[in-house]
Amino acid sequence: MTETQDRILAAFKQLLVEYGYVKTTTRKIADVAGVNELTIFKNFKDKEGVLNAAVNDYLRDVDQIAGSITLSDDVEADLIMLSSLYQTFIDDHKAVVLAGFREAFEIPSLNGAVLKIPLYFKQFLMDYLTRMQARGVIDRRLDVEAQAMSFIWLNFGYFLTRQRFSGPDLSFDLNYFLDNNVKSFVNGLLE
Repeated sequence: MTETQDRILAAFKQLLVEYGYVKTTTRKIADVAGVNELTIFKNFKDKEGVLNAAVNDYLRDVDQIAGSITLSDDVEADLIMLSSLYQTFIDDHKAVVLAGFREAFEIPSLNGAVLKIPLYFKQFLMDYLTRMQARGVIDRRLDVEAQAMSFIWLNFGYFLTRQRFSGPDLSFDLNYFLDNNVKSFVNGLLE
């Protein structure tokens, strides 16, 4: 992408978080990006083209995420690392994720794209937990799929809470979350 396209995309993502897709106009995108509205049309055709570029960034990063994961087979360390990676990923792509919630019915393709990371994360966790069960590290009686989903809900709930409630009464920093909530989750898994 060119520098201009990057600025347009960054402006679009910022506005998408603030206003949602419907209220984000090409005029607002142009103002925030510091470009002429025609520049948006020349580079992306229309607002949907900018959305498609944001979704493609998200999907490209989903496809690349596997290459950034190095497991140690220490369940606590691995799940803390995975949780941290998930939080970073979803925070980097919060515009697309939040738009997926707000606009899922109006833009079905966005809904399908947003589903890709939790489905990938679920399968990855199920494979990992199954390996740890086979090695006798985690309780063999546990339902691996249920545990993977619980871990996703734990992480996604943390993300949503931070997005919606920024005050100290309902939110705390990532390190606290990892040290307390993720470690508590791991304790429930161990044999």
